[in-house]
Amino acid sequence: MTTIEDELWARIVRPHLPHGANDKLDKKQQQDLSILIQHWAADSIQHHLAQLVEPTTLREWSITWKGKRNFMGAIRKQEVDVWIAHPDAGLVLACDPKHLQSKDSLGKNWKNTHNDLVAFASNLHERFPLCAVGGVIAYPEWAGTPSVLQQMHGICCRSIPRDRPLNAYGKFEGFALVVYGGPGELTWPFENSSPLRPSFAFKALAEKVYSRTIAIL
Repeated sequence: MTTIEDELWARIVRPHLPHGANDKLDKKQQQDLSILIQHWAADSIQHHLAQLVEPTTLREWSITWKGKRNFMGAIRKQEVDVWIAHPDAGLVLACDPKHLQSKDSLGKNWKNTHNDLVAFASNLHERFPLCAVGGVIAYPEWAGTPSVLQQMHGICCRSIPRDRPLNAYGKFEGFALVVYGGPGELTWPFENSSPLRPSFAFKALAEKVYSRTIAIL
């Protein structure tokens, strides 16, 4: 079944993806692709939020992804790629999409990338305990072996869910593994019930933004 994440990915991201393991992107292309993945994540979360909120109210809670913004966390300033900041509620959504392009990059960097995301969540949650924080790691399926992908899935699953606003160090309201195949379409090499599926993760983030903040205000 096609999801909104599939549809948005095909329109926003897929035309700019490398076509295979030997198709390299230069630094500018990699930066542009990272911005497009931020755009895709923002539009996906916004779609799920629109199912919960009246259109007139939703305008007050639009998601921003154009240009990074620094928010003061508990330990240091934190650069955020995708966010909602409301004048009455403060930071209520923060999402940090990461893209690992090659087999070498995935193998060497995915654990450090996950650790960086955990630090991102911890820093913001200490300052904004009601904030829905999302992590995203996107990569081509050909970049990882089945054993590496299963290890990624197992470790990232331990980072969710963060159901309670307190005493949940290093946890996320939603975490997505974004896997695409050779033609550039989203694929899924894990169990269909996994909470790391983008459609599940982005819906969970929208629901937490709504239940913790919008529904109360």
